[in-house]
Amino acid sequence: METIISTITSNKILMIIFILIAALIIYSVLKRLIKIIVIIIIALVLYMSYMNYKGEKIDAMVQNYLNKGGIELKELQKKKDKMSDAIDAANKVTK
Repeated sequence: METIISTITSNKILMIIFILIAALIIYSVLKRLIKIIVIIIIALVLYMSYMNYKGEKIDAMVQNYLNKGGIELKELQKKKDKMSDAIDAANKVTK
């Protein structure tokens, strides 16, 4: 194992090839995960739309996640506003 690692690290071409292969593997895994997440989100939106169309209430668990998401979104917006204020103040100082 040590000979393989030393061979790869000593030869720059092999190291570049190894890095490219590793990057492609990581990219393909992330691409598949993103596709799965998007499909799950689309299915959730369709389910909620169907439940709304039928006039039924959304499950408590889904509603809980939606409420948590709204709270997190508001917190992120507050943080963004604070950061933009700090950036504006820094720009005024540097000018």
